[in-house]
Amino acid sequence: MGKNDFLTPKAIANRIKSKGLQKLRWYCQLCQKQCRDENGFKCHQTSDGHRRQMELFGTNAHRVVEGYSEEFEREFMDHLKRA
Repeated sequence: MGKNDFLTPKAIANRIKSKGLQKLRWYCQLCQKQCRDENGFKCHQTSDGHRRQMELFGTNAHRVVEGYSEEFEREFMDHLKRA
């Protein structure tokens, strides 16, 4: 008998991947990109796109953080209104 394709690591990984958003353990907020594991996150951190985002953040750090704070406050207050 051959291996059951349903239980192979590749099949399991593909099912997890197809479910969409997973736990946000490996998430880059600046790029709004989720990575599946630590290795993927490390690879993302060395990518050109991430480095460009970091340069933009470095030039406008206060503005970016303020934007995240305003977004959090708005979403939090919306949540409180519905709860």
